[in-house]
Amino acid sequence: MPSSTAASSHTSTNQKSAENSGFSSLKLNPALLARLGKAGLEDPTPIQKAAIPALLSGHDAEILAPTGTGKTACYLLPLLDYLLRKKKNTALIIVPTRELARQVTEMGTLLATRPELEPFAVYGGTKDDPDREYDAPPETARLIVATPGRLLDMLRTERVESASCRFLVLDEGDRLMTGEFRDEMLGILALLPRDRQTVLVSATGSQETMTAAGQFLYKPVRIEPAKDEKPSIRQAVLFVDKAAKPAAAEALLRRHPDRSAIVFASTRDEADLLTKQFRKRGLKVVGLHGGLTQPARNTAIEAFSSGKATILVATDIAARGLDVEQVGQVINMSPPELPDNYLHRIGRTGRAGRMGWAATLCSAEERKTMRKVESTLGLKLVALPVPALSRDTTPSRDTPQRSRRR
Repeated sequence: MPSSTAASSHTSTNQKSAENSGFSSLKLNPALLARLGKAGLEDPTPIQKAAIPALLSGHDAEILAPTGTGKTACYLLPLLDYLLRKKKNTALIIVPTRELARQVTEMGTLLATRPELEPFAVYGGTKDDPDREYDAPPETARLIVATPGRLLDMLRTERVESASCRFLVLDEGDRLMTGEFRDEMLGILALLPRDRQTVLVSATGSQETMTAAGQFLYKPVRIEPAKDEKPSIRQAVLFVDKAAKPAAAEALLRRHPDRSAIVFASTRDEADLLTKQFRKRGLKVVGLHGGLTQPARNTAIEAFSSGKATILVATDIAARGLDVEQVGQVINMSPPELPDNYLHRIGRTGRAGRMGWAATLCSAEERKTMRKVESTLGLKLVALPVPALSRDTTPSRDTPQRSRRR
């Protein structure tokens, strides 16, 4: 039975420098402490304060905490500390999506103290994306971030060497343990050395996930937030007819125009349609879904992250691995069929200690699905009235304009 470690409270927000912050008490390598500022890390979050010492001591671990609590740094800092101490060993971080691979790689690059410790991303892609991530990593690379299928292919063809891997991270482990990746993960497991430290990281942890993960972990320490931690996301449900959902979503977006927002659609077609509708209504919006090429995905994420677009309409591809701290609100066009997806979606807001807002639009025929989400997750969402929207206030760009010719 895994032991339990509760996360402690926040340290003072007045401690700003890395050397004088709470990170210095966690016994990390001084070279890493000097890099914290580049990655935007000031004081450790509660889950980081609980997890980092456990990982530095060499324990296998299950880190189960909501999105936005700093889980990536929970494992990146001890992992890089380990590689600084163990000069001949390497490490693997396995992730379910390209987007998460890129995010982890970007943060790891900011924290790396030496060129050979900079993460190299390996994932499957498209022919029109010439990024180096599709190439085999250089022999000097000691930290590889990879999606399961691409990693297994490179392990089997010996373009990635596994014998020296002594630190393994399973990020978004709940998804990696599903049938979607089962064959690839078992294939990877068979090629890895048994003598290693393994860390599973997830926002959710069902019994099925933990049972499947047991093949990878040895007597793991379970690290979770303290039960008295206050939620950082206000949540509500709005009961609205299906046909009126686009107008209701627009009303919510216009109510707080200063907040960037992610609108989750159920399908690619719905995402495309909403993107076009919002754009015609004058909103700064981009779309993101699995049907886009990798360059198009990257462009959309960059536009949203930089503030060029204030609204991202996306499928569940954005529910994991998209780390944009300033997201002020999440709008679900429908309650998700899988309750865990609800947590991953709303976890895109309320990040890094900020207060977030999440609203779910629910039609009459979707109330059963909404009740399943609430009962499974132990939630009781506040029901809010649907805001009114005057269609005359924001004319469509397609609206014919009166000719100026006399």
